[in-house]
Amino acid sequence: MEFVTNFAQSFIALFQEAGLTLVGMVKGSVPMLIVLLTTINFIIKIIGEDKINNVARIFGKSKILTYGILPSFAWFFFSSPGALTVGRFLPEKCKPGYQDALGATAHPLTALFPHVVPSELFIWLGVAEGIKKVGLPVSGLAIRYIIAGVIVGLMRGFITEIIFVFLSKRRNLQTKTA
Repeated sequence: MEFVTNFAQSFIALFQEAGLTLVGMVKGSVPMLIVLLTTINFIIKIIGEDKINNVARIFGKSKILTYGILPSFAWFFFSSPGALTVGRFLPEKCKPGYQDALGATAHPLTALFPHVVPSELFIWLGVAEGIKKVGLPVSGLAIRYIIAGVIVGLMRGFITEIIFVFLSKRRNLQTKTA
């Protein structure tokens, strides 16, 4: 009987702790996220969506820009699902690699820019809380996480393009190379 009582108390304690964490996020992270999203949307309106799309076309001319920088740029300015649509200006052979690079960079960028993939913010906040508890700086981890994500995105995008072009040639599909 004591086991059941202890289990019930532990079960409720888990939800009480989760509730405290949620209240902390609502007081700290949610207002910051709303202000950040408003600011990003304001910047996009000032610059103009057409100009940002033109930048995407320019980025598409270089592998490093296409798979290393453009995904981060797209996530930062357009978030989800807008970042996915930026790839429409790229040559056909680059589109699968761009999508792969997006997948590699989205979650690391959330470490410093929570508007990128807000649903992943709770995972990052959990990691950050653990890092804080052991006395390590969170910002250094976030920067290293972003750098690793961009490098992995660059590699994945480039490799995916190679595979896509190979399979397209093998199946006699036409891909635009310009």
